[in-house]
Amino acid sequence: MRKIVSGLLAGAIVSSAAAVSAAPPAALVINGQKGKTEVSSQIIKGRAFVPVRELAEELGAVVKWDAAQQTVYVSTSKQNEGVSAEKSKKASSPEAMKLVINGQEVKSAVPPQIINGKAWVPVRDLAEGLGSGVQWNDSQKSVWITNKIVNPSAKDYKGQAMITFSYDDGLDTFYDFALPLHEKYGIPATDNVIAGKVKDGAQTMYLDADQMKDMYARGVEIGSHSYSHEEGLTNLSDEDLDFELRESKAVLEQIVPKVQTIGIPFSMYDERVKAAVKKYYQAARNFEHLQNDIPLADKLWLHTAIAVTNETTFDQIKQRIDEAVENKQWCIIMLHGIDPDNRDLYEIKPALLEKVLAYVASLGRDKILPVNTIDGVSLAVK
Repeated sequence: MRKIVSGLLAGAIVSSAAAVSAAPPAALVINGQKGKTEVSSQIIKGRAFVPVRELAEELGAVVKWDAAQQTVYVSTSKQNEGVSAEKSKKASSPEAMKLVINGQEVKSAVPPQIINGKAWVPVRDLAEGLGSGVQWNDSQKSVWITNKIVNPSAKDYKGQAMITFSYDDGLDTFYDFALPLHEKYGIPATDNVIAGKVKDGAQTMYLDADQMKDMYARGVEIGSHSYSHEEGLTNLSDEDLDFELRESKAVLEQIVPKVQTIGIPFSMYDERVKAAVKKYYQAARNFEHLQNDIPLADKLWLHTAIAVTNETTFDQIKQRIDEAVENKQWCIIMLHGIDPDNRDLYEIKPALLEKVLAYVASLGRDKILPVNTIDGVSLAVK
């Protein structure tokens, strides 16, 4: 995966009387791992700045200073490797400086600056210009920079709310549109796949095996959504019910190592279905418009707080997320297709998904911890 330079969020706002002020060092966390250095940010006209060289060397990108053009070039290419980003303190006015990221000039109200002979840049401009996700963790005074999914460990759960993005059907639009956004914000996901509809070369709307393997390697949990999803499980004979549950798991585990959870088709279940599910899966997610209390009353049976359709608004989703944060509950959001054309009731546009993921990221993992389904079960029963 390409390496991306990102930056810090502004930690403070300075008065107009102080153009530049020192900020305490902020810990840099890159894809869930603490960075090798602590970067001291400075606040210039209300914007956080850091030295280009420090972040570039930490994250593998390169920087070039063009004195004639008064321009700082940032590139993910190695062709400019070793070129200095430093400049003489006597160089011409910093107000004329420009920031160019991968060939595109970044327009900013506060241009790059020269401080103590080094080029400093607005870190938000740098992060957004390179497409990376940036999250500020206020309680830990740390900055999360992400370009891949970060699944939590047990030490990350401290009694805060949790959230899961649970996708049904195994549609290929997840791979094209949702996965890049989950990586941008570092947020886990579960994709519940209809095993009998895995794409085998035909022109269908479902994922193929190679996509699923790649998703799993990139941190997505693969769950079951039954074998055929033709009708509700409660309508099946004992033999057919067992087949739908058993065969789905068997087929999917020929593609990925583990399938431990299931999204119940049509959310139709009864005690017979629950007993059958328990033979093959550690947890089942259904839709009942409820939050999950922590610890779980029943670790097998999980509730969905909201089912997102193309009629759902951001404010409606935000309301359920805020509710979970306030009550320290586990919010599971059910989604299906992610498609710019937004043609089907259960398809939403990538812009809405990104707005929701960005909001969750902005809350910080100390307030709401993003988890996939099986990790959420593990944390919610302790």
